[in-house]
Amino acid sequence: MIDTEHLEALVRTIDAGAEERGWNEGHFLVNIVGADAEGCDVGFKDIDDHPLNHLLGFTAPAEWLALGVCAEGWAASLDAGCRPSKAKGRMRMRSTVLVTRHGGVASGMRIAGEEFKLMPDEGYGTILDGLKRAMGIPTGPPEVPFVGWVARMLLMLIIGDEPRGHRRVPWCQLRPSLERYKELADDGSWETLRSVAGEDAAWMDEGMFSRWVIGGLPSFDYLLEEARKASTPEAFSQVRRQLKAWGLPARVRKAA
Repeated sequence: MIDTEHLEALVRTIDAGAEERGWNEGHFLVNIVGADAEGCDVGFKDIDDHPLNHLLGFTAPAEWLALGVCAEGWAASLDAGCRPSKAKGRMRMRSTVLVTRHGGVASGMRIAGEEFKLMPDEGYGTILDGLKRAMGIPTGPPEVPFVGWVARMLLMLIIGDEPRGHRRVPWCQLRPSLERYKELADDGSWETLRSVAGEDAAWMDEGMFSRWVIGGLPSFDYLLEEARKASTPEAFSQVRRQLKAWGLPARVRKAA
């Protein structure tokens, strides 16, 4: 078993090794097979694409004590309103995280040109979730309720895929769809959706599945504002009423 202090030391060592390799050298997976007072056996595997693609469906061998990822990406302000890779003022960063067989987590981050910093908590995200599932560890509960996903689907339906010009969705057209989505919210759950979502979803647990689904969608605030523009005042008033009934935010942010 690897204690917290040892795990944090390993994260620092892995980042230091990546720093020696230099930036833009890709990502790699890490596994810890054996550990004692003299050290541990560490394996590395270079990967070219997103680490989650290599974790989905994977179950770590029983002898592995820990599994981790060291990956490059972009850091940006949470208020950027877009992906960090597209945000103004973005900074190149490298994150390293290890998860043990018993659920211990150590992670850290390095901004290019700065010192490595250990994270005060285990963090969040689908890579961490994927490492936990590969090690047979449950992930945290969903941060977004199932009705939050239903609401996003409803808002995306209103917005549509094609430009509407000056035409807006009227209440008479929207009402049947709103009723169907209300029924889905009443009868469904993250677990029922996961049960029909395919092989990868079956490997996940409820918490990871919810974050995986929500993570691929635009922000709720963005969808709400775009739905307001795409629907008539009467239709959008009914949408807001339903969002409130679901316990979700229904106020559109005013432009600064």
